[in-house]
Amino acid sequence: MSEALDAIDVAIVDALSLDGRATFRDLGQTVGLSATATADRVRRLRATGVIKGFRAVVDAERLGRTVEAAVDVRLESGADRPTFAAVLRTLPAVVEAVHVTGQYDYMLRLFCTGTAELDAVLTALKEKGGVVDSQTRLLLHRIPDLDQLGRSLESSPPQPF
Repeated sequence: MSEALDAIDVAIVDALSLDGRATFRDLGQTVGLSATATADRVRRLRATGVIKGFRAVVDAERLGRTVEAAVDVRLESGADRPTFAAVLRTLPAVVEAVHVTGQYDYMLRLFCTGTAELDAVLTALKEKGGVVDSQTRLLLHRIPDLDQLGRSLESSPPQPF
């Protein structure tokens, strides 16, 4: 977006990050605008790509995915990155993959049904995804309320795949 967000736009984005189902009337009351003016701003924020969408935040444990892990992976030299991405897309436990700097190529976030699925994912990455080295950490506890905007913040770097 070429123009900067004003204070009302920021307040709308902040309110929607807390409750994506808020009505235009409720949002308007929060930011001091009419429902119509608020709706117009939300439409503009969506049209300009500031708001990329709305989604449900689900509890992975209630879906049976009780093991959360962060996995750093290094690909073999000359690995086919589109093939790696395609393998990731076949693994339901992989919920995020980020290309990073440092000794590893990617950081993955997984939600697994147990350690057997975690083992199967790591095996698939090595056998099919071109992974030659990995480091896995189990995530034990999340500290709540550190970054209010981070709940819904999505970056869109160029897609290499």
